[in-house]
Amino acid sequence: MKPEFQPAAARSSLAHALADPSVHGHASSAGQGIKVPPQKAEREAVRTAVRQYVVQRELVPPLSIEELRGHADAILAATGFRADYRDFITVLTANAVWWDTMAGIPYDRRVLMLPQCLRDKKTCPAPMDKLGLLCEQCGQCPTGGIQARAEQLGYVVLVAEGTTVVTRLLEQGTVDAVIGVSCLPVLERAFPHMAAHAIPGLALPLVRDGCENTAVDLDWVVEAIQLKSNASWLGRVDIDRLKLEVETWFQPEALRAILALENTQTGEIALGWLSGAGKRWRPVLAACVYRAVTGLEEGPLPDSVRKLAVAMECFHKASLVHDDIEDEDSFRYGSPTVHQSHGIPIAVNIGDFLLGEGYRLVAASGAPPAQVADMLAVVAEAHHNLCLGQGEELCWMRDPGALSPRKVLELFRRKTAPAFEVALRIGALCGQAGSEVHPVLKTFSESLGIAFQIRDDLDDLNTQATGLPALQPSILQALAYENAAGDMQAAMVEAWKSAARDRQLPALIRSAMAAQRVEEKAQQLLEHYKNEAIRSLSPLRNAQLKGLLRRLVGRIVDAG
Repeated sequence: MKPEFQPAAARSSLAHALADPSVHGHASSAGQGIKVPPQKAEREAVRTAVRQYVVQRELVPPLSIEELRGHADAILAATGFRADYRDFITVLTANAVWWDTMAGIPYDRRVLMLPQCLRDKKTCPAPMDKLGLLCEQCGQCPTGGIQARAEQLGYVVLVAEGTTVVTRLLEQGTVDAVIGVSCLPVLERAFPHMAAHAIPGLALPLVRDGCENTAVDLDWVVEAIQLKSNASWLGRVDIDRLKLEVETWFQPEALRAILALENTQTGEIALGWLSGAGKRWRPVLAACVYRAVTGLEEGPLPDSVRKLAVAMECFHKASLVHDDIEDEDSFRYGSPTVHQSHGIPIAVNIGDFLLGEGYRLVAASGAPPAQVADMLAVVAEAHHNLCLGQGEELCWMRDPGALSPRKVLELFRRKTAPAFEVALRIGALCGQAGSEVHPVLKTFSESLGIAFQIRDDLDDLNTQATGLPALQPSILQALAYENAAGDMQAAMVEAWKSAARDRQLPALIRSAMAAQRVEEKAQQLLEHYKNEAIRSLSPLRNAQLKGLLRRLVGRIVDAG
């Protein structure tokens, strides 16, 4: 069960952690060409048109800012509203998309953010703490009345500016929805934080802006905070809780219960490797998607899901054993690799054993025969693509030379994306998701895998001695070569062919990188593929799954 959201406790738990002055900053929209209709009748007309548009097109949250602005432009074109209402319409579109979801969320899982600027600073008696204003409900401004009404329903109410407070609440996982009152520029700055967590939100723009004595449509505020339906709130998939549950499946005794080890040395070595270090993202992905498509929030996951999740890790750990041999790596997770500890022949066999166990667990998962057949087809296709990608890399390592960024990205697509795709699709198949989900998961996985690998290259730049492994394809190497001058390119080609390439090439690449701002270009590519992954989710009709995958982009790529 999620912890109960207590207003006083929430304020207390955040107060000691927040000392950021940006919490109290406020930006006015004056002079920025951003308009809110001044007359209530006109605001209502705009909102009605937006709601009709959203219902007719059956838009499913969450939507990206690009999608929201595109819909705002379509509404402007269809209605003839003033062009400078575009940002206002964008906000109302986001509200309309989340409206039904918000209605099903319990009041005590929502937070209401009010701006300090509704008050008159000169006469307001309320003190401040690190979270914002401690309203005394003196009646001089509407803040006290709104706060009292919301807190009676169970809301946490914070009278604060900026995005830091909301971000901390989201990270704590103690809130499932946010209603925010502010000027349009502040709402716009808060949107990326909300979007990254796929948090349902309603934004209520100020109708009179400035830094004090501002105004808001109180009818809209009351309507929003009282919004309620009888729909069952399934909650959000709790990724952190699922990670903890999945980790218990990889304790040695838990693994012994499902693996066919047969009291052999091979089984014991495989058990030690499988239960050892690792981020477990593949099994977590399978479990998360299953939870999202079935709508099940509470209780342990079925044995079938556990077997399939362990199978995902078997496939992953098998590929690492083989990768380490092929790349001649001596350490993995800070410890000797399997082939360093036991020799290459035994390590090859361990990898093969884990592959076999993965396929066996899929077949023995207890899913209906038709589902098992579909799962095995997905796994086999991923295995096929992974080996082709690895084969291309190995052939390059035998005869290394300059690689274009396009070629490196294609290697990433073949090598890294299949592992994400198979985990996501296995979870969807186990949860009996519709066939329309699988093309989306495939496209999403390709962009996510590429982004993940670019992040890995950027992390290597800062953690390895050289940051540039000379005998592995790297987007940094490819960008450095592509953007280097002709004489530098020639020197790099010569170094690739040289017996001393491990000494010569990193220095040349670093020189080219410094001159051509390669790290910045790699970062731009990373953001591009993150955005591509997010855009690929547009066709999904399952808001729970769509929100989960949106959150996973940041969790997997940004956390590494």
